[in-house]
Amino acid sequence: METQTNSAKKNQGQKQTNPQTESENLQGTFAAVLIVGGIILLSWFGVFGLFLERA
Repeated sequence: METQTNSAKKNQGQKQTNPQTESENLQGTFAAVLIVGGIILLSWFGVFGLFLERA
């Protein structure tokens, strides 16, 4: 019969993740945020330029 502490130790070993995989996922997220931020900035400056041109 398995005790609760033995089953808890087995679960702890399964919950550990690879830090390298998490880092790679964050790099992709960071790149996507930079791309979306760049698009927002370009559109903002475009609209601002139109505003100045018509004023």
